[in-house]
Amino acid sequence: MEESDLIPYSASEISGERVLTLSAHPDDDVLGAGGLLAGLAASAEAVRAVVLTGGEAQESREGGSSDPETRRREAREAGEELGVRDVVFWDFPDRGLAAEKADLRRRLRDEIARFRPDLVLAPSPCEIHPDHRALAEAVYDLVATSREADADHDAFRMIRLAFYEITQPILPNALVPLGDRASVKRRALSKFVSQAAVRDYAGAMEGLNAFRALTLDGSGPAESFRVIEARDAARRSVADFRREIGPSAVAAGERTIAPVAVVVRTRNRPALLAEALESLSGQTSRPKTVVIVNDGGAAVDSIAARFASDYAITRVDHAQASGRSGAANAGVERAAEEAIAFLDDDDVFAPDHFERLLAARAAGPEPIVYSDAVTVVLEPSDGGWKERHRELQYSLDFDGEYLLYANYIPLHTLLFDAALLRRVGGFDPALAYSEDWDLLIRLSFETPFRHVRGVTASYRVFAGEGGHVEAGGAAFQEARALIFERYRGRRSDAMTARVLDRLARRVWDLSGREYRAEGELAFHRASHRRLAAALELRSSERDALNGEAVALRAERERLDADRIRLEEAVRAGAEAWQRTAGSLQGEIGRLESLVRAMEGTKAWRLHLWAQKLKGRG
Repeated sequence: MEESDLIPYSASEISGERVLTLSAHPDDDVLGAGGLLAGLAASAEAVRAVVLTGGEAQESREGGSSDPETRRREAREAGEELGVRDVVFWDFPDRGLAAEKADLRRRLRDEIARFRPDLVLAPSPCEIHPDHRALAEAVYDLVATSREADADHDAFRMIRLAFYEITQPILPNALVPLGDRASVKRRALSKFVSQAAVRDYAGAMEGLNAFRALTLDGSGPAESFRVIEARDAARRSVADFRREIGPSAVAAGERTIAPVAVVVRTRNRPALLAEALESLSGQTSRPKTVVIVNDGGAAVDSIAARFASDYAITRVDHAQASGRSGAANAGVERAAEEAIAFLDDDDVFAPDHFERLLAARAAGPEPIVYSDAVTVVLEPSDGGWKERHRELQYSLDFDGEYLLYANYIPLHTLLFDAALLRRVGGFDPALAYSEDWDLLIRLSFETPFRHVRGVTASYRVFAGEGGHVEAGGAAFQEARALIFERYRGRRSDAMTARVLDRLARRVWDLSGREYRAEGELAFHRASHRRLAAALELRSSERDALNGEAVALRAERERLDADRIRLEEAVRAGAEAWQRTAGSLQGEIGRLESLVRAMEGTKAWRLHLWAQKLKGRG
């Protein structure tokens, strides 16, 4: 893996027509994305800033302020500098977003449904501040768990999330150079006088922005973002995403021990077993017990020993393979916890798998809960495996009738009530495949299941490796035919019609959304062309202005030269005039002396007497 695979080596420009920027506190988005917002305010159709708290829990220092009205006024003034004038303030308590999770989700959902953004900015889920994390998790989860059947899905499915960094640097996939916007951001940040007295947040961001330009050509600061589209967010949990983009403030095992026993079936796949057990160690709520069922494979003692300090390990070692059902039942027999989960050695859990399932189970009343699984196809690469494709293949709300026709719930996404699992008889040893489907059908006769929206597990397919039965293969078809025959009496023509009608509606909804998506794509392409034309016009205007500036500079230089020449001529003329005036003054003095001398002569007196006589005559 090269550096460029981790950090962008080229500049990015994040665009959007309707932009919603979210801040836990009045200065968050200006600190993390002020430069980008200044650019979007000039180009987007609409930009709205939502500030969730008043920042009243800010530490107090001399000259600083935690007064919500002061901080809101500063946010409005900063928005004016950026060109963002649509600023909305909510009333959540500072440092209290995590405790308001349900209300936070509701208000965010309503805001997105009303404003219908195509770009949403928010602090990253790696942030240190708990409000930042809670906001990031809420908006990510809303977008990632929106499904085709939802009435408001159209408001979520085209969203791109751009996470910015404040208190914790992230691994970015977009670096936006600030250019002239650096000074705009600086002026906007200067409005937060109450915060500058507490800590030099603006200086810290300026340093981070300068650092972020390290891999880019040219000079000048840049802002850093992790951008993810809705369809990609739907394929990974927020916990996986957090660990993918940066250090997590949420540690493995910190959310108490999960009262769960996990049955892990394995056979001759030690490397994959280690990865499965590692995903259990990485849980925010670790299982209390892990039952490793080695079904006739090579010894796994050294692997199990590596995880003995993370959870209690119970070993079941079969000398001969007993099959999938036999191995699963053997694990259930040794499980002593009130809830049971299953994880085969080739699959893994996301870090928040048990945390989310246990919360849903506690909310009740269903004794069985399940989440979504993403199918991940891996291919050989440099002696290991590299992800080739991932797809959200398993995400349907519970439908007991449809379950009689197809299995849409992977076994490892479920958390079972142990007593109920044993009451229905466990797995059927007569089934070599689809034993999990058969079990779920029998359990569905006892209780509905609760579906937890969101990917918390990966169903991994290793290209070219055995162990996975193809849906069209003979073994799969044989198992399905057996199950169809076993529950024939449970199905009816009316049920088949209802199931087909639901599937037809789903196909129709998907087709309608595809049609609307084509229209939206055309709109976005037109918008892109319009923006490109506007940028080209601005570029032409800039070039024209640059030309005018060059001409004005030349004219100014010419006028400056003329002014200098005139000043020199005036100065020379003044000096010459002063010399001439001096000469004239001397000549006047000489003539005055001559006149006085002449007036004193006898001849001049006779001349005056003659003039008088002439006058009388």
